[in-house]
Amino acid sequence: MQQYISLDDKYISAAGMVTALVELAQGRGIPLHKLLRGTGIFEQDLYDLSQRFSLSQLLSLISQFKTLMKSNDSGFLLGHQLVNDVSPTMQSVRLSPNLGSALKQLQKIRSTLTPLFFTRQHIFQDDFYLYLQPSVGMDESLKNYCFEIYSAAFMSLIKRVSNHYPHCYFDFTCKRPRHIQEYEQHLGLRIRFEQPYTRWHFNKQLLKCPNPESSPLRWQQCLAQVQGRAVTFVEAVCQRIHQDKNNSLVSSAEYFAMSPATFKRKLKQHGVSYSQLQDEQNKLKALYLLGVRQQGNEQVAERLAFYDIPNFRRAFKRWTGITPSQLKI
Repeated sequence: MQQYISLDDKYISAAGMVTALVELAQGRGIPLHKLLRGTGIFEQDLYDLSQRFSLSQLLSLISQFKTLMKSNDSGFLLGHQLVNDVSPTMQSVRLSPNLGSALKQLQKIRSTLTPLFFTRQHIFQDDFYLYLQPSVGMDESLKNYCFEIYSAAFMSLIKRVSNHYPHCYFDFTCKRPRHIQEYEQHLGLRIRFEQPYTRWHFNKQLLKCPNPESSPLRWQQCLAQVQGRAVTFVEAVCQRIHQDKNNSLVSSAEYFAMSPATFKRKLKQHGVSYSQLQDEQNKLKALYLLGVRQQGNEQVAERLAFYDIPNFRRAFKRWTGITPSQLKI
């Protein structure tokens, strides 16, 4: 059985997201006690880098930050600030020889640097695709705000590591926001909303661009100080679903050494249900195979264990709101 991180496991350091968030808030004149109120994080915890916080505490802190900042650009600013972190964890990404190496390292340590989301990566023909998925259940407003944070961080990382202005495409599931100018300012003009997925993609040649900031010695020193961590519980369940098209709640519960009732309660604690995760994995797989690889309905239906094409079409419309023939990627 794969090891995993639960919602209340304390493993996140004050370095990185927590520090960047506190610095930005204080720069806007927000009192620290207001920012930390109700999060279970105390001022003295911020000065002790051995102190650890949980995913639930981080979510509370980000929610408080979002409320108190009262500005449309706060998420984007926080994302850019994350890439400036000087901890060995962030440096092990930023000092990589090229963007491809940086993304591989980021994938290894994602539960530390990007604990609220995980990605599924694909390379097909000339393009590199990253599909984003939440590591924990969140309300739509907070989830979209976190997408803003990580999208800005991703754009900032690409610029620094590749030394290019990247032609990166961003797709979001949310409706077109009123603060569209902030999206365009921080992410560029290649943005689409009301899409069936949250996805970033760009030309795969960008992966090979040499990093002007790279230092082989310092990079190896940082790698020696950083260890990959277990994935979050939600990601572990999603991996299980993705790998076995015939899985069920009962078989997944058995894999995680839980009774079905305990397994369902555990998922509920993380703000998700098994059917929700199963639908999301099937949706993303279908969208990639249909839209990117241009496979036919029969091929995709079989890959997803649908042996009746009409049932697959109905399921696809339930997942996305459109039929496979209406899909435009």
